[in-house]
Amino acid sequence: MGAIPVEDDATTFEVRNRIATVTLNRPARLNAIGQQAREELIAHFARVNDDEEIWAAVVTGAGTRAFSVGGDLKEMSDYGRERTSFPVPMGGTQRNLYESLLEVYKPTIAAVDGYAIAGGFELAMACDLRVAGRGSQFGMPEAQRGLGANFASVVLPRLVPRGIALELLYTGRFASAEEAERWGLVNSLVEDGAALDAALALAERLTANAPLSLRRYKHMATKGWELPVSAALRLDAGPNPYVSADREEGVAAFNAGREPQWAGR
Repeated sequence: MGAIPVEDDATTFEVRNRIATVTLNRPARLNAIGQQAREELIAHFARVNDDEEIWAAVVTGAGTRAFSVGGDLKEMSDYGRERTSFPVPMGGTQRNLYESLLEVYKPTIAAVDGYAIAGGFELAMACDLRVAGRGSQFGMPEAQRGLGANFASVVLPRLVPRGIALELLYTGRFASAEEAERWGLVNSLVEDGAALDAALALAERLTANAPLSLRRYKHMATKGWELPVSAALRLDAGPNPYVSADREEGVAAFNAGREPQWAGR
């Protein structure tokens, strides 16, 4: 067997107008996520989280056939022949991939064209918002391959009604983009091939607002997810926009009838 071959640009990372675009760049493999892509994605999400010049991120897949079909089954098959067992579910870098995106404290948007299935669907779930082409499909077929879906098992029932989540997990069937929008899983539908442009336009709209306010929302929404309302209302998570220079700028700009110039502090 030997080592997994190193690819050039299994993913790409670009920043423009304070928006990072993270792209799975394996269109010939339907943007399957192998070890190299997984490790690169983890590094990209850490950069999004830590770089103060990045205010939002869009996650997408190269081409129009697939956002991502999830884990690279060929690589997984080779791994299985070399090892007697697979790692503990959600251990190591696999755990870090989805959680590192879920816990980015800035707005994240999935731009989905084509298939978002298995780990690719989970990657989209880990984003805050999802924009999808009308022909996109979403599914968790792991049970058809004798695999697990630990992240989806936990997160999907928090994004759609529990019965719908369990139906998708139990059957492995693919849901249409229209179904996903009806359930609230997809925020907006666009023409096929237009998801990335639409997601970037949405990101531009988000980043026109005060970045500390958005980060506060993200912290509060994430940390308060599992708390009773009374406890969540008493959280003090993330930056406090009420004591920021941007609050003063926002009020001054409103009174002067001009656009605010946010400093992010």
